[in-house]
Amino acid sequence: MASDSTLFALALREMEGVGRVTAGRLLTHFATYADLLRTPREQVLTRIKGAPNAQALVTRLFDEAAMTEKLATAQAAAAENEKRGVHTLSPPDEAWPAGLEDLPLAQRPFLLYAYGPLEALARPLVALFARPPLSEAAFETAQALVRHLLPHGLVPATGAAHGFDVVVHKLCAGAGAPGLLVAPAGMARLAPPLRPTVTAAVRAGGLLVSPFPMTHGPFDHDDKERALTLAALARACVFFEPKPDTPEGHALTWALDAGRPVFGIAADDAPLPETVHRLREPVDSDWVVAAAKAVEG
Repeated sequence: MASDSTLFALALREMEGVGRVTAGRLLTHFATYADLLRTPREQVLTRIKGAPNAQALVTRLFDEAAMTEKLATAQAAAAENEKRGVHTLSPPDEAWPAGLEDLPLAQRPFLLYAYGPLEALARPLVALFARPPLSEAAFETAQALVRHLLPHGLVPATGAAHGFDVVVHKLCAGAGAPGLLVAPAGMARLAPPLRPTVTAAVRAGGLLVSPFPMTHGPFDHDDKERALTLAALARACVFFEPKPDTPEGHALTWALDAGRPVFGIAADDAPLPETVHRLREPVDSDWVVAAAKAVEG
């Protein structure tokens, strides 16, 4: 059952003029709608100072009749998701991944949809980034790394769009180990060829997550958000031949700036930053394991 915090977040998402930053600020200060109502209007206004049409927004937030209707609609939507096996999470929820809080508000989701056992979110994730076509050497290294991660209890995490993602999760499912996929659109818009992969991953204890509403997209520009979400969820990030000005390239820059352990194989025409640990020998996989286990969850 969705928490009161999540219902408030769902209601905010449907309010005209409430963007991600404003919703994130409200949820930071008021875990539930009841918390907001217990706060003087002047203090609520202070919390969202600078937001577009802040005064009018506060007036709408204190319209209890209208907000009660929005919360009821949110509850119905969350209940419908639950019938499909989809959990809806917001930042105050216990299962909310702490790593997402490292993203700037402008890029941080304030709702997360999850299909499968939520326990996978609490396990150490290693994010694998690739955009086909890959060289044979990079593809073989990626598969060898996945096989190396699984016996150590680490969870490989990828996107949910390409053949690379399918191969990674076939390896996981074949070993009876969980994997995590981040969808580049709402779950109802997931490409049909990926659905058997998701089913197998969930049966093995894995999870599909999305920062997008169920019927959102797909839109090309959302893939950057998908990549940033994947990087933020993980304890360590591995990039296979990333190119500049791609979602993977943006995620690489963010991961380095955020202090994530970052590993990679460079493309011939796109050198990696010096601070990326190169994967050159099989022993380098041990460094990925050590980095993922060393970071506090």
